[in-house]
Amino acid sequence: MAVAEMKRIQILLMRRDQEKLISMLQRFGCVHLTQVEAPDGEFQPAAGLTEAQVAEDLNSLRWAITRLSRFDKEKRSMFAPLPEAQVALLEEREQPDAMDVVRRVEQLERRAGDLRGQETRLRLQAEQMLPWLSLDVPAQELRDTASTRVLTGHANARGLAQLEEDWRGRSAIVRTLHTERDEAYFLAFVHRSEAEDFLSGLRAAGYQHAAPPPGRGTAAQQHEAALAELSGLEAGAREVDAELTVLAENLPKLRLAYEALVARQQRLEARARMAHTASASLLSGWVPAHVSKSLAQKVSESFPDAQVSLTDPEEGEEPPVLLRNNALVRPYEAVVTGFSLPAPDAVDPTAVMMPFFACFFGMMVSDAGYGLVMAILIPILVKIMKPSVGGRKIFWILAGGGLSTILWGALYNTWFGFAPWPTVFDPVNNSLPVMAVCVGIGALHLFAGLGLGIYQNIRAGNPLDALYDQVSWMMVVVGLGLLALPQTAAVGKWLALAGALIVLLTAGRNKSKNPVKRLLSGLGALYGVTSWISDLLSYMRLFGMGLATGVIGMVINQLVGMIMGGGIIGKVLGAAIFVGAHLFNAAINILGAYVHACRLQYIEFFGKFYQEGGKPFNPLRFSPRYVRLAERD
Repeated sequence: MAVAEMKRIQILLMRRDQEKLISMLQRFGCVHLTQVEAPDGEFQPAAGLTEAQVAEDLNSLRWAITRLSRFDKEKRSMFAPLPEAQVALLEEREQPDAMDVVRRVEQLERRAGDLRGQETRLRLQAEQMLPWLSLDVPAQELRDTASTRVLTGHANARGLAQLEEDWRGRSAIVRTLHTERDEAYFLAFVHRSEAEDFLSGLRAAGYQHAAPPPGRGTAAQQHEAALAELSGLEAGAREVDAELTVLAENLPKLRLAYEALVARQQRLEARARMAHTASASLLSGWVPAHVSKSLAQKVSESFPDAQVSLTDPEEGEEPPVLLRNNALVRPYEAVVTGFSLPAPDAVDPTAVMMPFFACFFGMMVSDAGYGLVMAILIPILVKIMKPSVGGRKIFWILAGGGLSTILWGALYNTWFGFAPWPTVFDPVNNSLPVMAVCVGIGALHLFAGLGLGIYQNIRAGNPLDALYDQVSWMMVVVGLGLLALPQTAAVGKWLALAGALIVLLTAGRNKSKNPVKRLLSGLGALYGVTSWISDLLSYMRLFGMGLATGVIGMVINQLVGMIMGGGIIGKVLGAAIFVGAHLFNAAINILGAYVHACRLQYIEFFGKFYQEGGKPFNPLRFSPRYVRLAERD
């Protein structure tokens, strides 16, 4: 249970060795680099670096990987581990083959864009020709003559039909070409002497001028040509996709190149944090104290001319925070970092929080069958999938929760919704003892938080603050609890009064020197005893969620029992429903248990002592996305 002690490391070496030093530190992955603050004119930041070009290449590679992933024939299972890669491959400086593939993908993408643009234009043209397909005269031949006017457009279908009927036998011919909803496209020939009357009738029918698409041949011929050209474009698009499918075979190479470029970008950023003269370079950063001496020795052995300095943090400096716990506790660091890192001089609550988190998780899932499946399946998944460090922590949290679930499920006597043995706790038929256990464990959890606050104050050299801020509240809460029993009521009364008096007199000690204001602050703090009641009641969610899991499991079993009475088909269907429904019940309750167990830590537990605000320890290291590093000997 500790925040790792940090040492300030400074390395002064010949400038010609800076690249080798940065590469070595990246392999070690234990130095958090900081910007060197040097006197003006003594050291100058390095110039002429190529971060911009690397960033541009990274963007191109990321885009090409995303584009080609659609054409990847090798569909990876979600349970398959990432491909393994040697560290040496991530240290390669140039990736010419990969960038050639990227440039070819860019060319094909431009061609595909041109094809899409042409396709859009042709489809629009084909759509515009649809109303004129029955027109068997090319558009350029539809011209007015000395005695005749030619009109084309669209109007209301009913009005156009009435106009056609009204002009039957007169010097006008109306031909309906296409009807779409209430609109009709038409071609009309009218004698010039009656053109104005005819136009008045058209306008009354909602006439809108429209002309058939210009071009060679009839609209039907042009439409057929457009469709033929579209077919050719589709063939071109298929050729592009076929070539992209072939290029997708280079995805492993592109992903490896991406990781190598990311590593190079990190080295360039590290170089930019250093300061340089014409012949020397200075690097500064933080290193965990437990590895600082061995690192300094390795640097001195590799660079005999280098000067390595290890110092403690100066007053006012805030080193980055690295949580350091044993293998059993380490997975639960994910819960702490999911909230906020503790301050550098604060306590790491992971070890104290771990048993409570596992206990709460098991109480909320509360089915021993589900816990047994988790405890067996999750280690197998970790072995097969080989997840990242963060993912592995979550998996092991769930595995530990599975063991706790077996214990609490056995106490509740719930095995996949069945109750085969006598029950120690029965949340359905005798809920009060279960509620009492939930509140009791919650009280222990809150007192553990106060205990960490006491430890934190004593370690910081403030024992009186521990008395004023934590011990006093322990006295108040314990005293109020003892009032519930006649045998301990007298002791409880005086204990609670003593604790309340300490809170009243000391709660405002840091807010004002005025005794009246301090007394008022103490009265306000005493009102906080009501929050303890709400905090304790928050732990009733352990009972509620555990009860829900068991009841839903029982309902599933009753439903399956009814279905299985329907012969062979009923048995097969019932077995499928049993497995599927219990999987769903387990998944939804595991998710809810994880979220609510975190909530009890963040709100109730951390609220009693936690000092947040630490900056994460972010060393120069390889952090691949598409591959996993090969295990080192």
